[in-house]
Amino acid sequence: MLYFRTQPDAALIPFVRQALDGELHAVQRVASRNDAEAWLVEYPAVGVLFTPYSALVTLEKLLVAHEASMVYRLTDYHWLLLYECLKNYCLWHNDQINDGLVSYTMLGGYRFGLVDFETMTDRYFWDQEFMELLYADAGEADCCPCREHTDWSDVDLSYGLRPHPDKLKLISVEETAWRIPEPEECGQWRLP
Repeated sequence: MLYFRTQPDAALIPFVRQALDGELHAVQRVASRNDAEAWLVEYPAVGVLFTPYSALVTLEKLLVAHEASMVYRLTDYHWLLLYECLKNYCLWHNDQINDGLVSYTMLGGYRFGLVDFETMTDRYFWDQEFMELLYADAGEADCCPCREHTDWSDVDLSYGLRPHPDKLKLISVEETAWRIPEPEECGQWRLP
């Protein structure tokens, strides 16, 4: 299981699974074309940090971790990839409903109408600091190699290098501290 801020309920689990699986297949289609420009067009945010191959490997690891009984802490790279997966799936899902093709979808025995992506990320994501990965800049003083800098991954990203494999390791969580949502946060007509 992925270590979200709020413990995933039974409806979120199949939704995340479907989002990860759908994105895995979409990345496979783009990767099979061996077109670097198409990769950056299809995935402008993720394409900056991941090659198609590293995105595939990371998505597969996220799927395995999501299905596991053990809880895994994600790095900022994982959060960014998961964010993009959920955003893309919510857009596709809501388009299906808004276009009148279907009134809801069934996942894991749950009916999903319109899904509010922003509410989902507010409830289940710890923060959105992972978006800062997209703005690493070698020109900034705190990213300068000549200064004392403890984490060189920012410098690597600012020079266009990909994340080190150590930055893509999932870490098991021994003790979880799930956030408990307030009662008024539950029961919205739009999911989550």
